[in-house]
Amino acid sequence: MSMRHAVRARLRTILVCAVLEFGAMIGLPMRPAEIEALMQTMNQTKVAHTLPDEHENGDDNLER
Repeated sequence: MSMRHAVRARLRTILVCAVLEFGAMIGLPMRPAEIEALMQTMNQTKVAHTLPDEHENGDDNLER
């Protein structure tokens, strides 16, 4: 994980927590289960789909 990604992830977490805290201060109800689900969703690993190189033939044609 690069330093830039780590900082962005930390800032995103702080922003979400600040929004949740603001909602709590003005009296908006939110169940703990909803907060836990939101935090788990934020921590899920994202999978990037990439297209293969035009010169790549896959693992079957590896030179030995």
